[in-house]
Amino acid sequence: MKVAITCDYLLERNHYSEIVETICEIFPEARLYCFAHKAGAILGHIEQRMITSTFLSKTVKSEREFYLHSYQIPSLAKNLFVSCEYDLIVNISKGFSQGIKKCEKTKVITFLYDLGYENKINKTLLQRIFKPYVESWAMKCLKNSDLVVVSRPDLKEKLKDILPNLDVTPPPFRVSDYALFPKAMFKHHFFAIEAAGLTLKQAREISSWMQEWNLEFQFIGVDEHLNEMKKDFESNKFFGNKCSGEHAPVLASSKALISFNNQEFPNLAFATMATGRPVILGNDLKKWVDGTGTFFASFNKGSIKAMIDEVIARDPELEGQKIRAHVMDYHDIKFKAQIKRILAKYHDEIHDKANSDCVSCS
Repeated sequence: MKVAITCDYLLERNHYSEIVETICEIFPEARLYCFAHKAGAILGHIEQRMITSTFLSKTVKSEREFYLHSYQIPSLAKNLFVSCEYDLIVNISKGFSQGIKKCEKTKVITFLYDLGYENKINKTLLQRIFKPYVESWAMKCLKNSDLVVVSRPDLKEKLKDILPNLDVTPPPFRVSDYALFPKAMFKHHFFAIEAAGLTLKQAREISSWMQEWNLEFQFIGVDEHLNEMKKDFESNKFFGNKCSGEHAPVLASSKALISFNNQEFPNLAFATMATGRPVILGNDLKKWVDGTGTFFASFNKGSIKAMIDEVIARDPELEGQKIRAHVMDYHDIKFKAQIKRILAKYHDEIHDKANSDCVSCS
């Protein structure tokens, strides 16, 4: 069986591109098709193979720019053609790539990571004008997939009237990059605060509140947008965006992670839980994570303080192994195994149907 891989875009290294990379590991010979590709932006398995894209590759360099051209996607999909030599397309979609043109005989299995256009098509006049058409087109193409698997229960609920027999397979996270440290190894004397997802104003507010409450803290993750406030601190309060090997001990030594980053998959929240530490998250992240060691807050002084107090009060009873257990469903090894099971089952069903058709024809 010859397999091709399709996706919306390959523009930066993030959780979405990591899923594409994981699928590439399963199919080392598969060719990639997408609407936009920034050459050299993503290393590893992805850049080592043939990638076919559209003229958007010369126009867009980021996800934000990609969605500015969303009104063009339906017409681009008609001209981005997956060769008839492929028996199966494994599609990792953020809403669009299931519409890429193919031969009628080629089957499509779609892993729907997200409906990215829901929050991104609302800026320009052209986006607003074409949004109903683009969304209708995306849903119609999704129904044309031979099999659809979604990443979260809320997506299954949203699509149940259109696609009633959806399965949920959590997307992959490299749990093995984050060891479960013994609780007694660290003092857990500070709160880690994810910089991404906070505006400069919000970051200043939360740092002011933490100082008022006499709580130690440190910002972690992508923080260039907070450069203006870095001069306000004598000591280093900004750890920055490092590799997993550097993040792991910092997260493991924290009292908890505080994060309001809902722009993408909550990598730092999962990383923190993988090390056995609790997390305080914005309510929007309930779609991704819940369970032991998870506390939800609105971004206001009272709500955050209430969750901090609860974390401190419950810290003695929190068990790292139980917190980590809620991340294990997302283990990349488990994801690969599930995808392989889905493909094997689907291949057997196609094979059985073909044999049945041959018997009936004879």
